[in-house]
Amino acid sequence: MTSGRDAILQSLARARGMRPPLAERNIPPWTGDAVTSFIAKAKASAAYVHDIASPVDAPQRICQILRTSSNTLEIHLPTVSALNALPWQSAPELRLSPHPPTGDESAFSLAEFGIAETGTVVFFSGPQSPSAWHFLPGREFVLLDKSRILPRLEDVISRLADIRATINLITGPSRTADIEQTIEMGAHGPREVHILIAG
Repeated sequence: MTSGRDAILQSLARARGMRPPLAERNIPPWTGDAVTSFIAKAKASAAYVHDIASPVDAPQRICQILRTSSNTLEIHLPTVSALNALPWQSAPELRLSPHPPTGDESAFSLAEFGIAETGTVVFFSGPQSPSAWHFLPGREFVLLDKSRILPRLEDVISRLADIRATINLITGPSRTADIEQTIEMGAHGPREVHILIAG
């Protein structure tokens, strides 16, 4: 049995006739090196970018960055994150915490993709990468495989046919100029974003 609402919607659909085709977008082909562009754009957005040879080098590099900036040698990481499999014993002074980070602490995340056009890192929400963890810490470390850097957002979207998750796009640290037009870092998220590009 058709409800009144369904009848109205069907009537409206008939009255409109065929839906006009979507306009085709002519996106020019990407020229240049995606990794180089990503690094330049990420740095321009006030993110720190670090080259590492392999993901296994991440623990030592994170420890080195925290030590040189006189920060607590602790990193927050969900217990189900694949990043727990990294050789953390190579940085024995670095403590791992499974608890959600606070604004004075550091967290570590694995990016699904990087976008060369804007220097943006892309995350899919889920137990391994809770959305809130991208807003809570004062400092976020991100591991990004070089092969996962794509030219544009459209290239990322074309690979998301069956993704059923929230997609978080992060470009540099959080900031605002709402108060007296003065840039304040860490307004709604991390004050520092460190991207470790591996590969």
